[in-house]
Amino acid sequence: MKLWERRFKDRKEDPYLEEFNASITEDFFLFNSEIIASKAYAKALHEAGILSDEELSQILNGLDKVIERVKAGVEARKYEDVHTLVESLLIDEIGDVGKKLHTGRSRNEQVVTDEKLWMRGRIIGLIELLKELQRTIIKVAEENFDVIIPGYTHLQQAQPVLFSHYIMSLFWALERDKDRLLMALKGLTSSPLGSGALAGTTIPIDRDKLAKEMGFRGPTENSMDSVADRSFILDALFAISMIAIDLSRFTEDFIIYSSREFGFLELEDHISTSSSLMPQKKNPDFFELIRGKTARFISYLTSLMVTLKGLPMTYNKDLQEDKFPLFRAFTEIEEIIVVFNKCLLGIHPDQENILRKMASFMLATDLVDYLVAKGIPFREAHGIVGELVYTAQAEGKELKQLSLDEFKKFSPAFEDDVFEIFDFRKSVERKKTYGSTNPEFVRKQIEKAKKIIS
Repeated sequence: MKLWERRFKDRKEDPYLEEFNASITEDFFLFNSEIIASKAYAKALHEAGILSDEELSQILNGLDKVIERVKAGVEARKYEDVHTLVESLLIDEIGDVGKKLHTGRSRNEQVVTDEKLWMRGRIIGLIELLKELQRTIIKVAEENFDVIIPGYTHLQQAQPVLFSHYIMSLFWALERDKDRLLMALKGLTSSPLGSGALAGTTIPIDRDKLAKEMGFRGPTENSMDSVADRSFILDALFAISMIAIDLSRFTEDFIIYSSREFGFLELEDHISTSSSLMPQKKNPDFFELIRGKTARFISYLTSLMVTLKGLPMTYNKDLQEDKFPLFRAFTEIEEIIVVFNKCLLGIHPDQENILRKMASFMLATDLVDYLVAKGIPFREAHGIVGELVYTAQAEGKELKQLSLDEFKKFSPAFEDDVFEIFDFRKSVERKKTYGSTNPEFVRKQIEKAKKIIS
């Protein structure tokens, strides 16, 4: 059924074209939001004198019956979109009174309203999922608090850090992601309903009261902007893309660290798979899938941005293409967060093997700081240690294998206490700045993190 079919007398339907034009398969997820908005709009029409008390009651009861029919499995695909579905079924249930519901209302404003209502609940749910993941991060950090691993830059061993410090870095990345979601939520506070197709309506709708009926703070300010705007979806898609990117970077680490070449992490069997040909394999497939699926979220964001960038004001059918990325992005990121959370609980650092792989060259910066404490200017100290590193590597030695006499060849400032530098645990304890890998500060950030999610 088409809400506009009486406009044409000689129009012949082509099933292929009708299916191409329809959006019911992609916007049906907005059904509950459409019901909420329709009930609120019916009350606004009643306030405006368009509906009598009896008619309002019939429409509200009729919409409840529509819900029951959809739950019972109505054939939705024969309708053009979710708005047509609800209105048609309502007319089916209560007759001509149902035809009054659309007075002064356009699908252009309906869809934006429905999307905002739907997104509001999903963003709040997404934030709760992130909080649950953050709780897991804290748990993993506390269980492995004293484990030391090499920190990397350029994928080269750089400086020793606590594993707890490393994994807590994901907590703060997700905290920023939550902030982005809250910003996206802020973009959902104004109601488009009452904007009409683009110019408003002659029906004296109290838009402020209508907005509050649906839980919005107030109405949008410009009817043309209201029906054309999809920036609120872009905000959410960007926030979701960043969540996926943040998780993907850590899955990359876990994949590398669990390889035989590194051997830093042991993965529990239930978060691993094997090969159909090579029975020795223990593959980190779940982490690889998260890394791979991240590309989807970037594509969802990009596709809608490209759709919007050349559209004239105000509503164009191209905007129908916003439903697929919107629904898929929220559904898939929720799945990924849950999977990542489960898998994070199944990783275990192997401290013994990690220490075997950590080179004393990682303490070169500590040597520089040692010389600085002896009164040597930083840049000079940096050069001295650079020469030390070069010489040791040329001789096939670790820095800690050099003798005191060899150290003194490069600077008389080296004393017997230089060998105290070559202790990874003392290295992390020597850090003095807030937010560093010093155990004292890591404990502080964990306690602060607990307060944030409580």
